[in-house]
This record gives sequence, structure tokens and C-alpha cells, in this order.
Amino acid sequence: MWNPDAGKHGSVDLSTASASSSSGVLATVRAKRLAREQERRQELAALAIQRVWRGRSSARQTRAQLLAHLQDKPIGIEDTGKVLVLLSGDGDRDGFGAIATKWATSALDKDRRPAFVAQLGDDEFAYRFALLLRRLLGFIAKQPRTVLSAQLLGKLVDLIAPPVYAGLEAERRQAFVATLGGDWVKTGVGALREFIAAGQRLPKKKHPLSTPIVSVIMAPIAIAPPAQDSPLVASLLQDLMTLPSLPFSLPLPALTTLLRSLPLFQVLLPAAAADPALLDAGGLSTELAKTHFLSNLATFGITGGMLQRQGAQGMRDWIAVVGTMFSTLGEGWGRWVATSGSEVEPMVVDDSDSDDEDENGKRVARKPVREPLPSNVAARLYSFASPAHLGTLVAAAMQGDSKTLVDFSFFVLGLLNAFRGSARWEATLDAVMEGKRGARMTKLLWREGVRGKWGSGRKDWETFSSNPNRAMLMLLSHIYCHYLLLTPDDEFFSNDTNALTLDEVLDLSTIWRDLAYWGFMEGVSSGESPSRGPGTEEVRSLFTRGVTRVAERKKFAPHNFWVMRELNSDINSFVNAVRYEEASLQGASAPRALRQRELAYIAPRLGLLNNLPMAVPFETRVDVFRQFVRADQMRTRGDNPFHSSRVQAQIRRTSVAHDGFRQLNRPGALRGMVQIQFVNEHGLPEAGIDGGGLFKEFLTCLVKEAFDVERGLWLANDENELYPNPHGYATEPHQLEWYTFWLGRQSYLDDLSSLDAELYRGLISVKNYPKPEELSLSFTVTEDDFGVARSVDLVPGGSEIPVTAENRAEYIQLMCQYKLGRQFAAQSRAFFSGLAEMIDPRWLRIFDQAELAQLLGGEHADIDLADLKRHTHFSGFAPDSSTPTAFWRVLESLSQEQRGKLVKFVTSCSRPPLLGFKYLNPEFAVRNAGSDTQRLPTASSCANLLKLPDYKDERLLREKLLQAIESGAGFDMS
Repeated sequence: MWNPDAGKHGSVDLSTASASSSSGVLATVRAKRLAREQERRQELAALAIQRVWRGRSSARQTRAQLLAHLQDKPIGIEDTGKVLVLLSGDGDRDGFGAIATKWATSALDKDRRPAFVAQLGDDEFAYRFALLLRRLLGFIAKQPRTVLSAQLLGKLVDLIAPPVYAGLEAERRQAFVATLGGDWVKTGVGALREFIAAGQRLPKKKHPLSTPIVSVIMAPIAIAPPAQDSPLVASLLQDLMTLPSLPFSLPLPALTTLLRSLPLFQVLLPAAAADPALLDAGGLSTELAKTHFLSNLATFGITGGMLQRQGAQGMRDWIAVVGTMFSTLGEGWGRWVATSGSEVEPMVVDDSDSDDEDENGKRVARKPVREPLPSNVAARLYSFASPAHLGTLVAAAMQGDSKTLVDFSFFVLGLLNAFRGSARWEATLDAVMEGKRGARMTKLLWREGVRGKWGSGRKDWETFSSNPNRAMLMLLSHIYCHYLLLTPDDEFFSNDTNALTLDEVLDLSTIWRDLAYWGFMEGVSSGESPSRGPGTEEVRSLFTRGVTRVAERKKFAPHNFWVMRELNSDINSFVNAVRYEEASLQGASAPRALRQRELAYIAPRLGLLNNLPMAVPFETRVDVFRQFVRADQMRTRGDNPFHSSRVQAQIRRTSVAHDGFRQLNRPGALRGMVQIQFVNEHGLPEAGIDGGGLFKEFLTCLVKEAFDVERGLWLANDENELYPNPHGYATEPHQLEWYTFWLGRQSYLDDLSSLDAELYRGLISVKNYPKPEELSLSFTVTEDDFGVARSVDLVPGGSEIPVTAENRAEYIQLMCQYKLGRQFAAQSRAFFSGLAEMIDPRWLRIFDQAELAQLLGGEHADIDLADLKRHTHFSGFAPDSSTPTAFWRVLESLSQEQRGKLVKFVTSCSRPPLLGFKYLNPEFAVRNAGSDTQRLPTASSCANLLKLPDYKDERLLREKLLQAIESGAGFDMS
């Protein structure tokens, strides 16, 4: 219908509402509902606050009125309930304290004897009385160092004295202690902590009120000894036992009371062994608190002699509790303990809450300072690793059941974790391995936890952290790796000194190899102590170390024993994957030197090659190495080996080392192509163009001259083996530039025998001497500088540290490290830096020392003529020529020395190529040099080519060939 007033009314939309408008309406409704609910919650919260405020205000007024009432009248034991109300909240502290003092005085007669004993038979009175004592202790603990608190503490000692309650039935005593509450110990410890802190400022370092507060704390335990599930147990463990240097902070009477009342082996340790969660909660949640707990535990259990008086169950509880505690120490003590009480910079510990900037302006984590421990705490912690303590536990573990052996294994592993980075790490293993007892423990661990209990598949690694035998395997691995480090070969191969037979060693090594292999291929667990999944990085490193130490012994394992069978099935895929990983690392935008651990994470197969190379066949590693070198050549030189960027060098044959050093000693000079031209003794350039052969000859001559002992850079041992000269002359800057090669591998005691046989025999004597203290040795070494003897400390203050049975293993290791490492440190660094300019050190780590020597110098074997014949190519000779046949007959008549000279003449190296002539590149070739039989044979060693005139006479061929290879000259002989 038409509406004349349409302009005055809004338009009406009769269409269906859109989805967006519907959702908007729903959102509005929802928002209003939430607002109403929020308003309702605020109103309820306001009512609750008002109710609490009114209640507390009313209680405050009541206590004020009650205070005024009690102040005007005498107070007796019948006013216990009123005093309880008065002490139940805040208010006039002095007034409340005065009333509490009057009440406590009325509860005691003039001789300070209790006047309430008869009323304790009334359950209601006993309940109120216990509550009042609890309130009274809380009142004291709020301000313990006031005169009022001191007066009340003296009264409380009499009120809570255990003899007062001796006449009550056991059930009533237990009910009374239960009313005192689980916070009784915690509250008292809070006051004790303040007394201890205040006592540090007193002349005798001990506060006199520590004695009464300890009596109060321990009174409930004397009244009714707690059960393992008592609430007092947690507080005793988590609050009392975590007080720093507790035994040394108490006066003698207080310490006596504590030792007499503390149910350490009767209740606390059994309770903690049954419920390990107690050891990682409350006051025991920090590493520092756990450290103080263990220090106090060592004082009571080890120094105090309590442990030795316990039976088998007490030993088991001790092993379980201390082992559990060790396993929860994240940082461990290590250098923290080693530097305690000395003037050193405080340690830092990991903490991601703070950060800083590095030199590039990037934010990096900053670690908080870790203050040194008091010397008395460190001394107590050291006692856990003492031979006497560990000997007691080893005996208990060997006599116990399988669970005790597992707990003991965790105990020692935890102790090793706690002491990592300090000398006590080695001392711990020495104590466990001591004498025949150690050999029996090694055998026991092998039989009970390792033999027949581990497979070789991927699953064994993937489930390692949940394997019940893992602790025994790890402990055995630590023990045996330590044994291998300090044991010479003659002792290792002796059944009298080696706890395991060689077959058992190989079986154990197989387990190590398989688990380490899968650790690299499948990765490690990210947690420090995972309860399931694969092992950790530390576990993988342990097994890798074991394999390495056994493999580096004098060879006794079968050929290819260390090679993983899984690789043989698809070795080509492995090699391709390695090439890809290496190419990925080389192609990174910001390449840097990677540690072996980082490499294992980023590139697992490269990590395997660098950490466990023996698991990969030697031939495969050689192939991988050659591919790495070939790829590096392509990056450095490109496709054309004869490009214009060659480095030119003229080398006088009379001064090879000097000229080579002068012309080629600049960064990167040897990474590109080097073109050598020799100059003879007459100053004339020798004939020939260097296509690689002259350079190889130059390197051979250079090595021979540079390693000449007359230069003073090297010394020779009795076997004419060379080692760097440790004298100061050889460490001068201009001399260090001559050094260029070191592998950086760990040295062992056996390595010392070739360097200094006399010192080696001496260290063996120290190792086996029953009482090394009688030898009067210290941690020093004597050096001879041009006839002047000087003493060098192996550790700071070494001249003051005597060698004992406990530290002789450390002494032997430090002596080996000094003789085989520290005294050559500057030379080694220079040597290795020079090599690193030429070749990536990661590539060298895939070989051991013997393999690397073989890689560099070829096979240490006779020339195999059959192999050479199969891989030699003849060219230029007529099909019916007799020269090739005569050539082979001549070679058959040559001695091995002469054959080596022929190979050197053609290839510049007298040894056969690694893995045979098949791998010589270019292949060995013989080319017809024409019919002039008066010419001598010549060679192009850059192409491994022998240019042989077409001699028709075998005798002449032999004569000319020997003349050429015996001449030792270059290209001028033709």
C-alpha cells in the first residue's frame, strides 16, 4: 500500500538474515553472558573477601580482649585453651609472648619439672597441649633471635622433654606426636638455620641457642620413633639434612643430641629407598641442597662410622638412596669440588634465564656464578670416592642379590657423574677396580649384566634406556675402558692380570661396536637420564671409547672383526649418503670447524666415520677419502688441472727443503697446482715438464730432508722412530713454521715405551707397587735444558702433592700426557695447522695411525707382479713384438728392492698403490719409445708412463732398465 509518510519512517528489510549477521548476534549474546558470569564471580569473590576480613577482624578483636583479660589474672595450666587461641594469629607479639611465658612457667614447678603429666591422660587436654606447643614453636621461629624467643625456647625444651611422656602408652605418644604435626621439624629447622647463620659471626662460630632448638626438633622422634610413612620423615630428609655443614655448625651437646636421636639407618634411608620421590622434592629440589644433604650424610654414615656397623639391609638402603641422589645431580661437582676453599674464579653453571651479547652483538646465554664450596663440605664429598668406602660397598654388592648389584652400578655411575671433570673420577674407578676384588667385580658384572643379555640389532639401542641391565653394562664399560687406558699390552694379553679372557673382550667389544653404531645411525636421546628410548650421547661416547681402545691394541681380533655386517649389504648407498652429507657441509653458507659430537648430530654417517671408523670397511673409507679429495680438487682447481693459477717453484736438488719452504710457505700455496722445476748441482734447470711427477718427487725429497734429525727439529728413539724435539730451541717461532702434521689422537701408556723406555718401565713399577707412598714421588717432572735440570709441575702445586695409592693413576696419566703431548704442544699445533691448510682434519680421522701411514706411503708389501701385470697397459708395440714378454721376464728376475726402484722410477713412489695397482691413476703404462736401443728408458711419472725403447735383446733390456732405475736422476738420462 502506498504510504504518503514513507519518508518519515525507516526502511524495513524483509529479506532473510545473512549468515554473518546471525553470527554477530550470537557473538553479542555470548559476550553479554560472559560479562554477567564475570560480574557474578566478582560479587562472590567480594563476599568471600569480606567474610574473611570480618572473621579475621573479629578474631583479632577477640584475641585483644582475651589478652587484656589474661593480663589481669594469674595463668595456670587450665588456661591452655585460651593461650592456644591467643597464639593462633597475629597481634601484640610482646603481649602474647608475655602470656605464653606465664603459661609455660605455670606448667613447670620450681625445679622446672612438668606439672601437667597427670592431665596428659586426658585426650582432649593432650590434644590442646600439643597444639599449643606447636604454636609456641612457630611463635619462636618467627623471630628466633630475640630475648623473648630465647626465654620461651628454654621453657619449650622442658615442656617437650621426652622423659615427660615416657609413662604414656605407645598409642597416646604416637597421637601426641601426630598432633605436633609434620611441620614441627621444618619450623624448628627454620629457627636453627638463623642460629647457625648468627653463629658464624661469633668467636667460636657456634650459637648457644643451637643446642636447645636441636633438642626441641628431635624431641618428637625420641617420644615416639616415627614409622617410614610419618610426616616427620620428609622434613628430616628435606629440611634438616640439607642444612649446610650441619655437623660442623652445631655445638658438641647439640651434635650429640642429633646423633642419638636421628633414625638415619632405621627410618630415613629405608623410607627414601622405598619412595625415591622424597629425594627430589621440597628442600631437596636444588643441586646445592642435594650436595649439602650428601655432605651431611657422608659425615654421619662414613666419617662417623655408622655405615660400617650396618647389616646387609642397611648397606642396600645406603647404596639405593645415595645412588638415586647422585643420578639427580645435573651439573655434578667436578671442578666445583676440586676448587673448593681455594683462591679460584667461581665456576659457572648452565642457566638459560639470563643472557648476554657475544662479540657479534648476538644474544647468548649467560651462566650464573657458582660459588666455591666450603672445604669441609668438599672433604665429606670426597669420602664417597674413598677406597675404604667403595671397598665396603663392593663387598656388599658382590654378596647381595641381583637388585643390589644393579643399585650398586647406578651408585657408581652416579658418583662418576657427580665427580666428572675432577681427579676423583679416576680415583673412583681405581677404588672399584682395586686388587683381586676389582677383578671379581669385573667378572660379576660381565656374567650378571652383559653376557648373553645384549643383541646386535637396532632395537637394542632404541630400547637401551629401559633395559634393566644397562647400568651394569655401563659400569663394566667404564671399568674396562679405564683398565685399558693404563694397561700395557703384555699385561692385557696375560690371563693373570686381565679379568676377562680375550674371547670375552671380543664379545664385549662386539656389544660396544653394535650399540655405538646404531647410536650414530639412529641418533641419541635428548634427555640426560631418559627412562625409555635410546641411550644418550654420553652412553654412545662411552661405547665408542671402548671400541677405540681395544682396536688400538696389538692386533688380536680376526680380519674385519670391527666392520658392521649391515654395511656390507648396501655399501654403495652408504658411500652416496656420506658424499651427500659432506657436500651439504661444504655448501653451508658459514662453514666452521665442527666437533665430532656436533658432526654426529648433523651428519650421522660422517659422524660414524669420524668417531667409529673401524665399523666401515677400510676399502670403503679409502674410496670415500678419495672422493672427498677429488671434490675438493674440483672446488679448488676446477675442471682443468693445467689452469693458469699454478704456483711456480724452482728447487735446487742440493737445498730442497730450504727452497721449498721459502717459495711455498704461504697460505693456500700447496692447495692449488704446483709446478716444480729442479735445478741440478751445476745450476742448470733439468729437462722435463712437471705434470705431477716432479711434484711427487719434490715431496719425497722434501720429507726426507725436513725430517733429518740433524736439523734439530726431531729426535730419534732406539728404534730410529722420530718424535718432535721438546727442547726450547724447537719451539721458537721460526722453527715452529717447519712443523706441519699431527693427528691429535689420544696417547696411551704403551705409546710412551717407544719414546722413553726407562720412564715407561718406571711408571709400570709405580702402577704395580703396593705402597707408592714409599717411593717419595710428587706430581712433577724433571726437564734437562742444556744440562740444567728444572722441575715442572704436572698440576698447580704439584711439587707439594705426593703420589699415593689413591692418585697414582692420575699421576701416570698426567706424566703420559706431558711426555706425549704437553712438551710437544707448540710443535703439534704448528704441525696440525699446516696440515689443516691442505686437508680437512675430519677426513684424516676416518683412519687410525697405521692406516694413515698406509694411505700416505702405500702398501707395506712386496711388489705383486701378477697384480701389476693385470693392470699394465702397453702401447706402440707390434702384436708380434717380443719386448713386452722380455720386459716381464726381466721384472721376474729383479729383486724386490729393484722392483721398488722401478715403480718409483715410473710413479715416484717405491711402494705399491694402496689396495693394489687397480687403484693407480693413471694406470701403469708402457709405451714404445722407438727403435734406438742405445737410449735408456725414461718415464713420465706424472702419467705413470714408462717409455721403453723396443729392445729386441732381453739382456740389453735388463742392462738399460737397471741403469735407468739405479741412476736416481730425473729426465736427463735419455
